[in-house]
Amino acid sequence: MRWTAGLLGCAGLLLGSVGASAAGLGWPTNQTLPSIVFILADDLGWGDLGCYGQRKFTTPNLDRLAAEGMRFTQAYAGSPSGAASRGALFTGKHTGHARIRANYGPDGHPVALRGEDATLTELLRRAGYHTGVIGKWALGGDGSAGLPERKGVEQWIGLLELRHATNQFPAVVARYDPKQAIFTNATSYYQPIFDNEGGRRRTHAQDLYTKAASNYFRIYPPADFNKFRPFFLQVAFPLPNAGEESGTNAPTSYLGSAARFAAQQWPEAEQRRAAAITHLDASVGRLMQQLDDSRLTEHTVVCFTSDNAAQKDGLSDPAFFRSNGPFRGAKGDLTEGGLRVPMLVRWPKHIKAGTTNDVPVALWDWFATVADLAGVKNPPTSDGVSLMPTLLGRTNQLRRDFLYWESHDSGFKQAIRVSDWKGIRSAPGAPLELFHLVRDPGETRDVAGDYPTVVKHLETLLKSARTESSVWTTEKR
Repeated sequence: MRWTAGLLGCAGLLLGSVGASAAGLGWPTNQTLPSIVFILADDLGWGDLGCYGQRKFTTPNLDRLAAEGMRFTQAYAGSPSGAASRGALFTGKHTGHARIRANYGPDGHPVALRGEDATLTELLRRAGYHTGVIGKWALGGDGSAGLPERKGVEQWIGLLELRHATNQFPAVVARYDPKQAIFTNATSYYQPIFDNEGGRRRTHAQDLYTKAASNYFRIYPPADFNKFRPFFLQVAFPLPNAGEESGTNAPTSYLGSAARFAAQQWPEAEQRRAAAITHLDASVGRLMQQLDDSRLTEHTVVCFTSDNAAQKDGLSDPAFFRSNGPFRGAKGDLTEGGLRVPMLVRWPKHIKAGTTNDVPVALWDWFATVADLAGVKNPPTSDGVSLMPTLLGRTNQLRRDFLYWESHDSGFKQAIRVSDWKGIRSAPGAPLELFHLVRDPGETRDVAGDYPTVVKHLETLLKSARTESSVWTTEKR
């Protein structure tokens, strides 16, 4: 069975000039450490995939990824907003300890990682991995210490800041490749996409990044010529978010909705969202096919997830497709509807195919997990725990005291999960709302008055779960 092929964008030569025949130079039988591919969707909800119950449209490639690996039912984003969630992934810090705790700082400008903020790409590069990132970065812009190449990334192409990353047809992209002499002056960091110059809309960012990732697999496979060096590649796709934002949404004709979904007589925005998700699915299928064709599948861990839940302030309504499943809220909220995301992990011969896992996990767990995969001893301290025992089906499940989030995008808010209890504080000094996630997964009944002992325990944890920040000041807590 072959993966469904995605549309091939006219992206040009990306990620270096090394010959694409490199993949044929060796078969990775001597590879001792797995390569890692981390695919991050943008604003994809828990219920947007067929394997999570979506029935109005199909996602065959992602459903197959679930069938060949492990599907998590209680996976959480790092934050209800994109930049903070991506920061949690790369640093292993939840938003009570992280440098980036919202999309933009209090002054309206992006907050960048500092030199002292350890990242998983720095960790993996020291462990001998080749490291690449494609797509949306959001962890540091021009001149900052948070630029990808300053945080352990050896190959990089994409858009640095959130305000640029919603552009689906960029005329330029940032690119870093130390093997090419492209930094002779300050302007050479940005490479033109000629198809999109002058306002033309011919090459979609989704296809550009898919082509770049496909090239990466061909150029940097673990093989004889590089002593079977494993790789880490993060692909941060723009869909489905960019398919629905007012002023930046792609025409329905591009995404195929006019041909595929017009007969459904859905609102145009919903046609566009369904088309964006199925296009995302096709992109993933193409990358999985490239791994197969390059004979890399058996030695590669693939994780697919989303930075946060589906948004409600775009043109589409997440209720139409039940994008956020049975949960209350959407992107930006600390309720389950804003934090729960799909997470699929495949590693042939190690992860049992077709496994469903109900263990609560969070995006910041991947820092400890990739350290474990790479055999790193004594990695930098993180807030997460390694998912390796869970992925391998061992009986010693994850042990942690709590999961914690805070948000600063619209005032200071906090949330904490302990066992099956969820506490939410909607504003500084506000009483803690309490929900039992097994009896009430939709968080519809605040039972704080019935369980004062539980509330007191969560209140105590909330005080110690976070550290003050010179950037993220808070009011009365």
